[in-house]
Formats: sequence, structure tokens, C-alpha cells
Amino acid sequence: MSGMAFIALGGNLGDVKETMQQAVCLLDESVNIEVVNCSGVYRTAPVGTEAGETFHNGVVCVQTLLDPEKLLLRCHEIEDQLGRVREIQWGPRTIDLDLIAYDDLIIQSVTLSLPHPACWYRRFVLDPMTEIAADWMHPERKTTIVELQTRLLNRPLILDLSCCDHKFIPSLKTVLEKNFSQQHLSVITDNNNATSEHPTWKVLKRISRAWEENEAVSRLELTDLPTPTAQSLIDVVRSALDAPQRITNFEFNL
Repeated sequence: MSGMAFIALGGNLGDVKETMQQAVCLLDESVNIEVVNCSGVYRTAPVGTEAGETFHNGVVCVQTLLDPEKLLLRCHEIEDQLGRVREIQWGPRTIDLDLIAYDDLIIQSVTLSLPHPACWYRRFVLDPMTEIAADWMHPERKTTIVELQTRLLNRPLILDLSCCDHKFIPSLKTVLEKNFSQQHLSVITDNNNATSEHPTWKVLKRISRAWEENEAVSRLELTDLPTPTAQSLIDVVRSALDAPQRITNFEFNL
């Protein structure tokens, strides 16, 4: 039985559009994989202090007879074939192939998390995926891709730090307000200040696969160090706020 999967492509080294085109062709030429739809390509802001220059991103939909683990392995093989070098985590790269979702499977293992744990807030994934699969339902969020994208358009985005270790809250709040204007981000430290008009992001101390009963409240999955670092929060918020720019003169060829 075949499965439907979504794979995000991105990179910022070399001729990225050509490398992405090669990656799409290699996927389509792979045994038991057929590319059935492709988004456009988007220019996106780099996320992380070591990420380098502007990225290009897109999403493809494939039909495959491979199971998720073998499909992920094939993605890694293509990355290696196209010159991906993993020297710096979240650093510049020629090509990145991330398995975003496979049917409605929910998987949490050492090597694979499905759906991708960051896909619900990353505009550089949501925008291209909305182009080809707007009605796809996130199996954990019970929300469509286009609805997840639309929720990120609210301004200001409300970030609730009340669940963090209180001794870190003042410094986190200061750094966030320094990096983002009040027009784009509102940082609250008491969840009683949350409003019903806009979704509120609740930052937790520890990673959790469970979601709040109230779907208007989202959990940011950040490492416990013992509290989310300021840079982690900056990176997550930036990936949610920065709007990708679609390139109008480039389309993938199959």
C-alpha cells in the first residue's frame, strides 16, 4: 500500500534552485517514490546565528511504497549525493530534505518525529505546503495547514512566558522585546493577561508531545536548559513572523 508524504526542501549555498531541482528529480527517479506535486520556491530569512545568508525553500508531495524510515534514509542519501556537509548544526547548507509528514501517522522515535515537530509554526514550511496541500489535517493539532498558517498572521503574536522558571523570565522578556517590535510580538508573563482574540503561545519548561486542551493555546517545544534560551525563542518567533517571498520566475520541472 502506498503512502503520501510531504518533504520540505531548503538550502543557501551554491546554486540552490538548481540543487533543489536536482533533489526533486532524484526523488522522482527513486525506486518506489513518485513526486506528484511541487510548491513554488520561496526566499526565506535564515533562522539561527550560524545559518548564513537567505534560504530558498519549497515542499513536494510524494507517493511512495517506502515506509517512513526508509523514505527518510533516501532523503539523506540524496542530501549526501548533492554535497550536503554537516559541519555546523543549523548552519549553511547546499540542500536539506526534511520529512514533514507521512499520511496521518504520529511517530516519535530516536531517528524520526512525525509530523515534524516544528512544521506548525515555521512559515518557510507552511507557506509552500499551503500551496499544494492547504486542506491536509495535522494529525495532532486537528487543524489544517492553511489554518495553522492563518493563525500566524495575527499581530501581535502573543508569547506567554508564565510557565518558565521565574528567575529567567525578566531577561527572556527583555531580549525578546529588544528583537521584536510591540506591533509584531507581545510578551506576557501572566497567562491571565491572555486574550481570546488571538492565539497565545505558551512556552513550557520541557518538551512534551501532549497538547493543551484549549486549541487556541500552543506549546513551543524547546529544550530544557533548564529553561528555553533567549536565542531559541528568537529563532522560533522569527521563523513564525518572517513572511517568505515566492519567486515568480522559477518552477520545478519533472
